[in-house]
Amino acid sequence: MKFLYYRPEVNGLRGIAVMGAVFYHAEIIFQSFRIFPGGFLGVDVFFVISGYLMTAIILKEYELTKSFSFKNYYKRRIRRLLPALLAVICGSSIIAYFVLLPADFEEFIKSVSASIFFFSNFFYHFSGEAYGIQVLHKIPLLHTWSLSVEEQFYIIYPAVLLGLIIFLSKHIKLILIIGIISSLILASVINLNHQSFNYYMLPTRGWELLFGALLGFNINKLSISKDKKKKEILAIFGFLVLLFSFAFFDTTNSHPTYLTLIPVIATYLIIQDTNKENFINKLLSFKILIFIGLISYSFYLWHHPIFSFAKILGVGQESLLIKFLFITLSIVLGFLTYRFIEKPFRNEGEQILRIGKVKILGAISILIIIILHLFAGSQKAQYPSIAQNLYVKTWFTTKTYFKPCFQRKTFFCSFNEKKDNPTVFLVGDSIMASIQEELKDQLIKRNINFIPMTNAGCDFLEINMGSVWSELGTVNNQKANCNQKIYDNRIKKINSKKEATIILHLNYIADKNEKILKNFSKRILNYLNENYKIILIYPIPQMSQNVSNEIEKDIQNNKFPVNLVNIDISKYLDASKKINKFFDSIDHKNLYKIYPHKKFCNTYLKNKCVGNTDEYILFTDTAHLSKKGSELINMDLAKIIDKIY
Repeated sequence: MKFLYYRPEVNGLRGIAVMGAVFYHAEIIFQSFRIFPGGFLGVDVFFVISGYLMTAIILKEYELTKSFSFKNYYKRRIRRLLPALLAVICGSSIIAYFVLLPADFEEFIKSVSASIFFFSNFFYHFSGEAYGIQVLHKIPLLHTWSLSVEEQFYIIYPAVLLGLIIFLSKHIKLILIIGIISSLILASVINLNHQSFNYYMLPTRGWELLFGALLGFNINKLSISKDKKKKEILAIFGFLVLLFSFAFFDTTNSHPTYLTLIPVIATYLIIQDTNKENFINKLLSFKILIFIGLISYSFYLWHHPIFSFAKILGVGQESLLIKFLFITLSIVLGFLTYRFIEKPFRNEGEQILRIGKVKILGAISILIIIILHLFAGSQKAQYPSIAQNLYVKTWFTTKTYFKPCFQRKTFFCSFNEKKDNPTVFLVGDSIMASIQEELKDQLIKRNINFIPMTNAGCDFLEINMGSVWSELGTVNNQKANCNQKIYDNRIKKINSKKEATIILHLNYIADKNEKILKNFSKRILNYLNENYKIILIYPIPQMSQNVSNEIEKDIQNNKFPVNLVNIDISKYLDASKKINKFFDSIDHKNLYKIYPHKKFCNTYLKNKCVGNTDEYILFTDTAHLSKKGSELINMDLAKIIDKIY
């Protein structure tokens, strides 16, 4: 069997893939036209290439030696991936120390560990980071999720492939096809309700890598077309389709699904053409593309932190020139890292200064993590106390088994559940989720079972009664985050806990028609008559400005005390009057009410509702409560719960 080790055109394809990802994150807009809005699909191209090359490497070693050294294989993987990654982490850590706010720096330290040990896809999934909601996140190492997916595949794949070669060699192609179909179906089916898992995880990304693996077998033995002219035409078609995908696919929410077959098959068609004289292979063999392909790993690693830190600092967001300067800087750093870090660790023996390279990398990894933890305190001390909790996503804080309770649709969290314990439900949107951590602590102290059922933009309303406001702002996300199935699952859970207490709130920003409110009233009156206790939290005021943003600006401008972010109480009362009047109309002996405006309005400023004080924030953005804001609401909740129980 003839094996293909170095194909310059594959490096050229890598170059196009990485430029797609970079242009996507850079948000290059020219004459109102965004260049490569689908550039995030460059990662999918990388997956196919990785599956192809990994299969070729494993097959070659086994074919030549009739054995396979797992030890050498994993050493090569470590020496291939870790050196450049550690270099980027070191550079990013220095900048992060001076640029990130304390809460963000703490998350950065966690992300460093997750990246080094290749589980950052799990970390970002369980942290609630939905890739693509903002094109460029203010999270410097978010892009390492794809490295983690690849490395997890690299760990599992050799043993599986060798087992197939030894025991099921005649059925390998069929098994790979079954694996591709199964993984693709899983991705397509769960995408609507589990977008984050679908985007980040190997089970739903595996089919792309297996496509490359199938190509690794087909390239010589089972070529889809032995006719060179047909193969060339297919490669040209694949190249055009790939460019089309980069140019016109513009949302990550639809990937990976059956739609992702388009760029994946396109990549397959490009690589299957091995004739170096064919048009596409000549095009992909241009020196500039090969150069970008050779440094693509380091280039990819550097570009995201550079653009992420620039966004945090507010540098170059509207300037094409500065964006291209950042791309150039990424290329320069990518080349230097490739030349002086990647290559030496990959190519020059097993040792440096008589110490094994893998041991050196392991020691550096541990040292980086220790140093970052040691410096966390001094980094925090650079900022005033009010800055400590800026931008903290309080609605993602409450977790079980590392997974946030927020956004669960079927298997809701349950804390302190014992047979004789009473139960308290918290039902609502992400605003309610932002109070659930402190509420959980209060209820556990009182030996009460707590079940939070919170989803984005999802009040306790029947979805098919009318439109639902989505916090993420799109119809697709609306369906994913708040749908009739979630409502039905909530009802089922509540009905399983007779005479429980239910805490409810309605977001006044979202308009609710009379039919929706009538059905809401009917539902809760039924529960009240069945001896459920219901606590209605009247509309929580919402700021017109992002509190964290405004305070960060004041800190950067050395303005102390900081301004109090606020809205007129008259504006709040006018906007919320429909919900207030509706809540006022409901009365029952088992009904209790809380009035949040008494905590936030006419307290620190007359005729104003405030988002912060001089010392601490009450809101982390415009709507979600900070820990301190949550504590204010929970003081009143605790008093009522003590009355009930």
